[in-house]
Amino acid sequence: MEGILSGALSALGGMAGNVSGAANKLTYDALKKTYMEFSSPQAAIFFGGEAFKNTGEFVIDDISVDVTSDFEASIASFHIYNIYDQSTASFRYSEIKQQVCIGNVLDIVLGYLGVGQTVFHGFVAGLDFHFDNTGLPYLEVTGMDIKGVMMASSYAQQISAASYSAAVEQIFARSVYSSLMKDMSLQVTATPDAGGATGGLTGGLAGSAAGSSSPSTIEMVSESDYEFVVKAAKRFNYEFFADKQTVYFRPAKADTAPQAELSAGAGILEFSVGYSVSGLVGEIETRSVDAGTGKLVKASKKLAQDAGIESKARALVNKAQKVYIDASIQSQQDADARANSLYEQMSYRLGSFEATCVGIPDLSPGRFLDVKGMGAPADNSFYITTVMHQFSSDSGYRTRLIGKTAKFGGALGGASALTSGIGGLL
Repeated sequence: MEGILSGALSALGGMAGNVSGAANKLTYDALKKTYMEFSSPQAAIFFGGEAFKNTGEFVIDDISVDVTSDFEASIASFHIYNIYDQSTASFRYSEIKQQVCIGNVLDIVLGYLGVGQTVFHGFVAGLDFHFDNTGLPYLEVTGMDIKGVMMASSYAQQISAASYSAAVEQIFARSVYSSLMKDMSLQVTATPDAGGATGGLTGGLAGSAAGSSSPSTIEMVSESDYEFVVKAAKRFNYEFFADKQTVYFRPAKADTAPQAELSAGAGILEFSVGYSVSGLVGEIETRSVDAGTGKLVKASKKLAQDAGIESKARALVNKAQKVYIDASIQSQQDADARANSLYEQMSYRLGSFEATCVGIPDLSPGRFLDVKGMGAPADNSFYITTVMHQFSSDSGYRTRLIGKTAKFGGALGGASALTSGIGGLL
């Protein structure tokens, strides 16, 4: 069977071709050279940091990895075949249970001809044994990223932190996450309550934030670590996700540099680009009452002129307005931030992108991708929210992408001017 390695890819994340963090934009020609014309796709599975010890002629196939920059957990799964003994009518799980066990750290590496990189880092969340008289019995292994562990906890406590970003750092320092975080880095951008960035802008690290000299506490009210961090992310229009071996808590769409440039016939095998003004409005307004003065507090944000929307469509959109009443708004600053946040989320409903590409392990969610060579308005810069890697002995290695944009095609180069610098308070 072409493609399954049991130890040839010996170093996670440090192999040739691991260039997803490179300063320069990836191109199809460069990727093609790195991955030897995308020939002979290969994969490696690691449990607890060690390559799968295949002593019983087991076959791993049907690998699926779904990584997202949205709030849900990223997941992975694969099948282990030749694990059922027909003579004894039983699964040979005892031969692999030291490695393939629930809770063990799981890493998946994909690439070509010994050149690859980690596309998933998490833990074994489930084992499902499948038997069918008409097919091959197999063991399905399911993995989840660190969010899966975070969902299980529940606390009612005070966190001694001067800001939400500092509280997030404290949460990830809990011992329960040590086995997963041992090989991961944590990138936390200071939240506005710590004097950091406003949502949508790149800010400093939480540890260097100003304006947090006086100690304070933040409440966790019968909620899991996952629920708390997601709540904090929504409050400031931040992203919270894990990709490869990094956990991000940062302003939405903060990384504006395009990660790669692809086109039909040059990386992209099939694609769909669509634009719709459904759900767009000409103006968003937020309202509340200042608890101290009893006065109305409101803010509004109008549709940008450079979104590329044609005049007839704009005439329809400009007449629409949405008003949000939000009791959590306590000041004019809160109202402005909330309006900006809602506007940013709405604006990215304008354009959608889906594509199937050759298998490219470098591609990550939470990055912009330049699509060229399709003609206007398909050519655009799309913010990738989901990257799905599919690997099997039958169909080889493919990567599927899902993305969105806030601007009609015609302007490449990262975040569009429609939402550049927008932040907010959810």
